[in-house]
Amino acid sequence: MKKVRVIELNRYPVKSLGGIPLSAANVEEKGIAYDRNWLVTLPSGKFLTQREIPKMALVNTDVSDGGDLTLSAEGRSSITVRHAVHADDTDFKRVTVWRDECYAIDEGDDVAAWLSEFLETKCRLVKMKDGFKRPINDDGKEYDGSVRFQDQYPLLVISTSSLEALNEKLEKRLPMNRFRPNIVIEGCNAFEEDEFKTLTSASGLTLTSAKPCARCVITTTDQKTAERSVEPLKTLATFRNSEQGVLFGQNLLVTQGGTLKVGDELTAE
Repeated sequence: MKKVRVIELNRYPVKSLGGIPLSAANVEEKGIAYDRNWLVTLPSGKFLTQREIPKMALVNTDVSDGGDLTLSAEGRSSITVRHAVHADDTDFKRVTVWRDECYAIDEGDDVAAWLSEFLETKCRLVKMKDGFKRPINDDGKEYDGSVRFQDQYPLLVISTSSLEALNEKLEKRLPMNRFRPNIVIEGCNAFEEDEFKTLTSASGLTLTSAKPCARCVITTTDQKTAERSVEPLKTLATFRNSEQGVLFGQNLLVTQGGTLKVGDELTAE
């Protein structure tokens, strides 16, 4: 048993667009409220990420308490998509995230045109349909709960000591935003988050480890400039390689939801 402290919380309303630092977060079965609630797709419905379009990192996001989504970028006027409650019979489209087919609501031509012009790729913005349940399925193993448009799991946690261990091996230090975690903790050894089975708050919020996170080319994208390099994957591969890929960070399931705040102490077991 060990005590760790939350020092950073992040929400990414639109998959692969800019994130939002939070002082407190409502953690639900599907992760932090509104996290990956929206998705950029090709007109065909196939999902797009920074893997294909690094420039997606340069689109800033904001979500109001009422669920309005605002997108902005340097040199462009912002655009807001108003929250709407969709009836069960609302027209929806099928979109794909990896092998999963999801039901989503298209957010309209105006925001699609805004994104298409900035990203220089014809695309659409969709929101997960109210009530749709996307199961958590990883290589045939199904977990309790569901997710929105995350790659596989509701949450990602990384410790500051893990980033420090990596930075000690790099010629140029990298910030935590390269790895797009939801929760950043301190108070444990480098990569010790891989060994935790559960993280529990005093209020009863309980997060359960699923598996270490295998990293992709997005980690090589500067989140402020969209420029790409070979790091950190090149260096990570020298000491964090496995059959599952190059690992950094731990995926989490939400066993018991609740409010999580920066500064909260969690019991790690």
